[in-house]
Amino acid sequence: MFEQHLEHMESVKIEGAPGWYYQQTSGHICNSAFALGGYESVNQAKNNARKEMETRINSSIRSFIYSEYRNYTSPEESLLIKEFSVDNNLPTFVESSVIYENIKYDQAINTAFVRVCITKPRLSSYQQERAQKIATSITRHRHNNAQDELKRQIQNRK
Repeated sequence: MFEQHLEHMESVKIEGAPGWYYQQTSGHICNSAFALGGYESVNQAKNNARKEMETRINSSIRSFIYSEYRNYTSPEESLLIKEFSVDNNLPTFVESSVIYENIKYDQAINTAFVRVCITKPRLSSYQQERAQKIATSITRHRHNNAQDELKRQIQNRK
């Protein structure tokens, strides 16, 4: 499910962009970005591509959470799901996982183009870990509630 969401990408044609800018590879999920300016725009394009990758990964997680956990009615469970749906370590994961597959600076149009990719197995492992954290937190919450209810029932019988 994650990969399907990540692979669905709307593309906008950018005038002057290299051919690789729009293409996906079979073993990776890739994002391309650009930045206008001098040679320093290469670093800005890299940052833009990484940020877009973070946005794309978060979007796939939100889609997964919606499809799997939208029917939870307990306010506590909803709060747990919401808490685990945001990963503060995502920028670190992306920074440590991306491969700068293509970088091009076009002097004629003063634009830098960058494509970053993450291998599908690495990304899938990360997403499964996030999904597992949500499932584990809900299971623990239910376990604790069941224990509390059992204690109440035992105390009421005394």
